[in-house]
Amino acid sequence: MPETHSAPGGPIARALLAALRDLLRQKIVSFQDVLEGARKADDLRKSVASDEILSEVPLAHGVYAYVQNQISILAEILSELQALKPLSRACALAEEEYAPEGPPMSPLTRSYFFCWAMLDLAAGEARETFGTCCLPILEETGAHPEFLRIARMLCDSRMGLYVNEGAEGDLVTLREFVTDRRIPAIVAAGHLGKPGEIWLARVLPPPLPGGIEHVVFTTPYGILSPGEKGWNDYFDRTLPAIPAADRKEAYATLMKYGPEPAYWPEYIFQAYVNHRSEVIFLRGYPDVPESRPHAPEGSHDAGFVEKLAEALGARKKRKGARDR
Repeated sequence: MPETHSAPGGPIARALLAALRDLLRQKIVSFQDVLEGARKADDLRKSVASDEILSEVPLAHGVYAYVQNQISILAEILSELQALKPLSRACALAEEEYAPEGPPMSPLTRSYFFCWAMLDLAAGEARETFGTCCLPILEETGAHPEFLRIARMLCDSRMGLYVNEGAEGDLVTLREFVTDRRIPAIVAAGHLGKPGEIWLARVLPPPLPGGIEHVVFTTPYGILSPGEKGWNDYFDRTLPAIPAADRKEAYATLMKYGPEPAYWPEYIFQAYVNHRSEVIFLRGYPDVPESRPHAPEGSHDAGFVEKLAEALGARKKRKGARDR
């Protein structure tokens, strides 16, 4: 990605790193703790995609999926530490609210929720995520430089809004709003769509040096309405309120963090229309409640957004802010 959003080295990451160094300096290690740690790590490895499954997806997608799996294992282990309690509490709240198992149970897929919860859900003024907190731990423990490079790209990734400009073979060309980048991408979910479709998706850069294939990492959200002009109008009225050096930076910040932590998950939840296995359809604007099929009736507990912001140490939002 051309923009960099992650902020490794914040107070949470520094506290984790200090705890790790203290542990490594200890001369006596409990054998029982070692066995328990090994058992838990093995259980966590069984919960992620196997090498056989990864071998069945396109190489560019498989590279990211492998690194995602390892980060998820590390994040799960670290989540019990006191320094990560703000993020752990926020993730637990969000998982309870959204039940992210994909349609028909929830329009939030497990892969979308993982990326949002691990890579975008940020705590404190330094906007630290589970991903950015894992990076210094990986560096300290000697992770391979190529693994670290892919992990950083995952941490820097964000959602984006794109216009489908047509497919050739297995590649679809996506043109991004605001940045105007044109991206050839593979879609692991299999949906190539038609020219003119608008997608909300997490598109990752080519993982291998010299590669041209970007990766639509999660099942794309196809937006039935508004159209291209409506989204440009939305950005015209939304981006000026985002603190940033320029319009492109404001767009990147909006798409990664939103004006508030649950902005994009709430939009997806309330804008859901229907789905197929390879695409999920939405309708409406993030800032116009009546345009979304399930708002306000589909809104969550009125205190959920405030509880989430409080757990993350974020500034309290005014009442009803999520329906701006």
